[in-house]
Amino acid sequence: MKLLKIFFILLLFLSFKINANDLINHLNEFFKQEYSLNPKNFKILIRTPFKKKQICKKPYFLLSNHFYNFSLFDILYVCGKQHQFLKLELQVKGHYIVAKKKIFRGTKISESDLKVIFGRLDKLPNGIYLNKKDVINRVNLHDILPFQPITSSMTRAFWIVTLNKEVTIKFEGKNFEIITTGKALGNGGIKEKIRVQIKDRKIFTGIINDNGEVIVVL
Repeated sequence: MKLLKIFFILLLFLSFKINANDLINHLNEFFKQEYSLNPKNFKILIRTPFKKKQICKKPYFLLSNHFYNFSLFDILYVCGKQHQFLKLELQVKGHYIVAKKKIFRGTKISESDLKVIFGRLDKLPNGIYLNKKDVINRVNLHDILPFQPITSSMTRAFWIVTLNKEVTIKFEGKNFEIITTGKALGNGGIKEKIRVQIKDRKIFTGIINDNGEVIVVL
């Protein structure tokens, strides 16, 4: 009788483990397809007990909009009429950008200032840069130390238009274009929005192009 009881306990444990593995496999496939994560570089840990030990063949998952690919988060697991919020921990490895040397405040960052490192992304601050091209030609807001990870909050766009500077403004509409000059009411970099004022004091918002001109679409 005692052996029979132990057998059923083991059977229950194995069943749970197999079902848990099935769920992990479904989650692996979900993150691979939806977020292009390489299964070799991430590991999923389920921090919420299951309501039922039955995993369906084709579950549906829904993530909140504030998912950053890293650390703890909630996901909605849907299987037919069954649904449950699961708390997951996603341990992700990948390449990220650090300072190769000390970068002094106000520097226009170049490729020679940067170094690529491979490691745990979920241990890093939000907004970490993953590609050099996203950092090059930006300006750091304070000193960055050697091997310090670089985040979006530490940099700003390089301003090619500055406050009160005279700029060329192009008004573009259907089958027409009007070119005039005006005054910038702020600072801005390429592809950023900026407010400008023309000679009759009217104010418009446009996008700065590669030539430092402000494009206003009418």
